Amino acid sequence: MRAGPGRWLARLGIFILVIAGITCSMVGRIDRTPLAEQDFYTRMLNRLDTIKPKVHSATQPLQSAWRKVNITPDYPMPIAGYRNRPAFKSVHDSLYVRVIVLNNGSSEAILVSADLLIFPPALKAELERQLAAGVGPSFIYYGATHTHNGLGGWHPSRAAQLAVGAYHDAWVSATASAIVQAIKATRKELLPTHTRYWEADAKDYAANRLKPGNPYDGKLRGIKLSKADSAHAYLVTFSAHATSISSKSTTLSGDYPAALIQNIEQVNGNFGMFMAGMVGSHRLDGITETEFAGAEQAGKILAGKVLQASREDLISSDIKTLHLPIEYGGAQLRLNKDYKLRNWIFASALDPLKGELTCLQLGQVLLVGTPCDFSGEIYVTRELEAEAARYNKHLIVTSFNGDYTGYITDDVHYETSLREEVTTMNWVGPYFGGYFTEMIRKVIAK
Repeated sequence: MRAGPGRWLARLGIFILVIAGITCSMVGRIDRTPLAEQDFYTRMLNRLDTIKPKVHSATQPLQSAWRKVNITPDYPMPIAGYRNRPAFKSVHDSLYVRVIVLNNGSSEAILVSADLLIFPPALKAELERQLAAGVGPSFIYYGATHTHNGLGGWHPSRAAQLAVGAYHDAWVSATASAIVQAIKATRKELLPTHTRYWEADAKDYAANRLKPGNPYDGKLRGIKLSKADSAHAYLVTFSAHATSISSKSTTLSGDYPAALIQNIEQVNGNFGMFMAGMVGSHRLDGITETEFAGAEQAGKILAGKVLQASREDLISSDIKTLHLPIEYGGAQLRLNKDYKLRNWIFASALDPLKGELTCLQLGQVLLVGTPCDFSGEIYVTRELEAEAARYNKHLIVTSFNGDYTGYITDDVHYETSLREEVTTMNWVGPYFGGYFTEMIRKVIAK
């Protein structure tokens, strides 16, 4: 016997209630509670007031050495950066992990940067596991070039594999092992080193991509290391996204950072390492060519500015280090202006929010690594450079330090823009531009 209209309506009502219940369990309203009223913020402030960097006073002149490791596989792997491209078809330029080892007699610091979209958390964990078993403890400062045409396949979570491709555990393990071997070999090549801070104006080659005309950071910054054998290494940071190459490309490339480093290394046998700076709101600008030719043009121009930059000697060989774990509230991956994916869905699909500030001070240069696409607009509008100058420090902020918690942009955009940088790529909710500013200011003062 067929059900009458009343019974069908009852079933439809039950179906609607079930769907609504499922939706409510997965979707919630954005939490706009002011930070000062949230427990995680209070805990973080208490930590900031008590934590202190480790001070490693020099017992000898600073020594350094460096090398690079080719991480390009000889078998198919995904490309990460825009959409999931399941396998690269060709190689425009090989991808590398570069290592710089620094030692002042009482402490060792290691800079590690990968020609990848981010420094993968799984690679960091495996590297540190292998280091603990063989090389011994060191302070490691991680970075990445943020190329959008580098390898994927380095994140095991379900949602991440949809974005960066199927996970390749064997590549992660082999790459970590290669980095460990590079660190061991580099330690045997340490020589006394003269160290300089440098910076150069490159404002014509960057722009604010969130809102044209808004402030942006347009400086190249870094450190030049000159060893006793007359070898030179350049650490280079810049805040423009490495997105010169089409999202349809199936060719591996390090984009303009690779071209920049290649141009530096063509001069007098130099060594170069690039770390993406405050790319969270910045794009490359002023380049007339496109695709690979555009990356080559940008690399050549920017390398010229690096090599001609004004330099300032570092007075001290002391090293200060600090791991500053960040307190987070629940994830707030934004779906639209007022609604978010609930934290339990986010955590089960990607991983719970987790990150730290990694802080390395060499003489008067303070490097602060962030677990995100950090925005150079914040650096300018919150006057972080001037704040560092008050303490006689040069501040270099980099992104992608081995964890990833989305974009951190200037808070003004959260309520006025629906661009993906402040919607789908903001995983933390409102006010975090100010939150990160406060943490960095506290670090500068220590």
